[in-house]
Amino acid sequence: MKKYKVLWIDDIFNKDFDRLAYQNGIELIHFKTSKDGMSSLELGLKTNRYDAVILDGLAYNKSEDEEHNIDGLINSLDVIHKIRQSTWFPVYIFTGELNKMEYKGDVKWIKKYNVPIVIKGTDNKGFIDVLVKDIENQEITQLKNKYPNAFAVCNDNYLGKKELTRVIQIVKDVENTENITNQQEALPPIRKILEAIFKKLNSIGLIPNEIQNGKGAINGASNFLAGNNKEYIYKEELIHPVITESIRYLLGLTQDASHNEGTKLGADTYLSKSSNIFLYQSLCFSMLEVLEYLKLFLDNNSDKAINLSKWELIKSTSNYSDNWIIGTVTRIAENGWGTFKPENDYETISIIPKMVSDFKLRVGDQIEVISKPSPDGKKTHITEIKTKN
Repeated sequence: MKKYKVLWIDDIFNKDFDRLAYQNGIELIHFKTSKDGMSSLELGLKTNRYDAVILDGLAYNKSEDEEHNIDGLINSLDVIHKIRQSTWFPVYIFTGELNKMEYKGDVKWIKKYNVPIVIKGTDNKGFIDVLVKDIENQEITQLKNKYPNAFAVCNDNYLGKKELTRVIQIVKDVENTENITNQQEALPPIRKILEAIFKKLNSIGLIPNEIQNGKGAINGASNFLAGNNKEYIYKEELIHPVITESIRYLLGLTQDASHNEGTKLGADTYLSKSSNIFLYQSLCFSMLEVLEYLKLFLDNNSDKAINLSKWELIKSTSNYSDNWIIGTVTRIAENGWGTFKPENDYETISIIPKMVSDFKLRVGDQIEVISKPSPDGKKTHITEIKTKN
């Protein structure tokens, strides 16, 4: 069943009405005061939390200690009127009091807000049906229902609420292509979503910390997920290859487009001169495919201990004798730098020109070396060499 969230301000919580709403796919978020309800509304609209608002005719304004009266309703309507200038959503006054004679004058004054008044208890089910229909007519709600998983990952249990605005724009561009005017500027937000994906996958153990926090993290993360990092043993597939390829495709173009001239593809210039939107549309659909996959994947693969067991950093298996590493000189460059290849390791180590000269090294020489990491831990330096005579 579709689930909508509706803000409900009423000094009395009616369990029967709440149950009826729930049975029809509506979750009522209840507040007793206008102050608390409007505060939640203003905050919730930033994250697209609420789909509609229900107001009681007589409610508390700022505190439950005061007498409930029409002031709470008026203040709520004032706030809502301002908000709906830019963001429209259904609003109803649901009351059992305003139909009484003593409030008839107030009713005429309230009508300026153009908010329907529904009398409690006359046809609650009919009211719920109208409310659901009005909600479904709202653009964002329609998009939520059409792309449920893409929207579902935009909360703190998945990628975070910050991604909601970016996902909404992607979906709008898919649904309303005639509104796309500057497609090259739409690519950086896609890259931001990818960054959020990598951050989430790192948090559940599917991307190593040293990659996520290192230089070139976004490319490194993509490469690792695809099973292409030779510094690691992959004990099983991390995510589906189709998704890793989609991520690679998205990353290549969005990163290139983040530069005015592009670093390799010239994507920004290409898109600015393109007479069609096919490329951008393909990126939008690829992003939606990744998000669709990711929602179900995260639901079933978020055990960090299990994920960490799927890969392992390769430990050096080089032969040591008093810390000496046995290997071969595999290259001497024109600038004098040499390359040392340990016997039982795939990584090579550079030999500085002075050592190449001092020891008269040649390609193919069998030597032993002692090495140590650089201060930043990113490189390995040879400190001693012993040739085999």
